[in-house]
Amino acid sequence: MSANPALQPDSDGKLMPAPFSGEVTALRRGSIDINLDGVRTTSGTWNVRGVLYLTTLRLVFVADKADASGLQAFDLPLSYLRGVKFNQPIFGCNNLAGECWPAQPGGGPAGSLPPHKFALYFKEGGVGTFLPLYFNFSEAAQSSQRHRQQQYTDPSRHSQTINMVATALVDPNDPSKLVLTQPSNESPAPSAPVYAANFGQDEVYEDMEPRTR
Repeated sequence: MSANPALQPDSDGKLMPAPFSGEVTALRRGSIDINLDGVRTTSGTWNVRGVLYLTTLRLVFVADKADASGLQAFDLPLSYLRGVKFNQPIFGCNNLAGECWPAQPGGGPAGSLPPHKFALYFKEGGVGTFLPLYFNFSEAAQSSQRHRQQQYTDPSRHSQTINMVATALVDPNDPSKLVLTQPSNESPAPSAPVYAANFGQDEVYEDMEPRTR
């Protein structure tokens, strides 16, 4: 997990994750509530509503409004997730819950820091479009993490992902929005994810600096 990852405006002026080199944003889903522990807010938890983005490398949650601590976005690397379950309670809304290792010194699957617990609540129902893409990307990311075989970006990966998204079966009851056109960005994209704690010296989350096109 990483606090306040780099964001950039989309074609509608809304903030979305600034992609890493070779990363593709596949899906956008609004009206998501997040419950996250182990963060530097007054209560130590983060319970807000916002937009969830699914990419080939991570889940990125962008709150509709920043917390008083300055926290507005969090990313959950797919390779750092564990024990993730999709729950369909009789009373309440569908949710994806699990744990994610902190992406900072001492974190990660081999680190000493405990994982964060999280839950993402789908307040508008339908997940038939989201789930297949999520499990597909998650399996690929965790397999790559285990084997450490990819020392370069596969040039066919981008087109394969766009193909997958373009041909995805769209559930009419799922308000998720597929992202078929990637945002342009004149700034060079990082070559690989570099996660950091991203805290200021006063232990308040640093302000984000959205990239401009």
